[in-house]
Amino acid sequence: MYSNGQDIGRVSKGSIGIGLHLACPQNQLSDVGYNDGFGLHLSYLSRKYPYRARLNYQIGVQLDWGNMGNKSFNNIALDDPNIVGEATIDVNNKMFGSFIAGRINYGNDNSKIVPYINLLVGYRNFNTRQLLSLNNPADNPDYQTDTTTNRIVFTQRFYIGGGFGVSYRINRSISLEGYANYTFGQAGAVLPIKNITRPNEGNEISYTDYKVSHTDMLLLSVGIRFHLFKTYRYLPYVNQVTNPSFEPSYTRYRDKENTSTNNTTDNHTPQKTKKKSPIKIKPNGPTKDKEDES
Repeated sequence: MYSNGQDIGRVSKGSIGIGLHLACPQNQLSDVGYNDGFGLHLSYLSRKYPYRARLNYQIGVQLDWGNMGNKSFNNIALDDPNIVGEATIDVNNKMFGSFIAGRINYGNDNSKIVPYINLLVGYRNFNTRQLLSLNNPADNPDYQTDTTTNRIVFTQRFYIGGGFGVSYRINRSISLEGYANYTFGQAGAVLPIKNITRPNEGNEISYTDYKVSHTDMLLLSVGIRFHLFKTYRYLPYVNQVTNPSFEPSYTRYRDKENTSTNNTTDNHTPQKTKKKSPIKIKPNGPTKDKEDES
């Protein structure tokens, strides 16, 4: 039977992770002098399947951004004589990755410490961008303060990879985690910051010394994960113990004793019953007609 009270339960709906990472170029990408960088990563993972098992898996998506080095050039003279003052050029390398993610955990939602393995499939791109800024924007109201030139050198490549990590459950809703992911990238054009130059201290910036190399990348990450739940209400089942000696007060049918009028002897031989005569009223005697009396 059900009780009148209600209990509240929660079912996992997955989790959202956010954190910081150190991006370390590997192999050829490191050999050409591509800079280390710092960045931000964001991920979503589904609930665990099967959710009560010690060994389980999750699927989701992961995004990461990285700043892979900056360089500035000051006192750049501009070609337009109507512009007052000079300009500054800032150059930076950016990295962006988008992946389908899988995770194999050894531990469920009740475990305090959960080691895991990551699997990644997706794309990563490398972009060299220039930002030109006026040194005296207030004296040049008719001109843009900043002018961006994007994708001076740009490469997007397919990646596969994986890694390992560990998660520490602070409470039911929050975990801390740290992991290392290694991704293998195909060959593409990249421009290390050190190869961006200002020839003869002139006003032009050279972006011609780019390199073609494989783009392997190692990410060392720390972050926090927020666990999501769906709340529901349910009526708990109360198991009522029945009395084994209990008998119903009624039955669907009931056997009755044989009410036959036949008499039986001890040897169960039926006896003949004498038929009794009905009771009659005694007559008043013979009667005479009135004519005979006259």
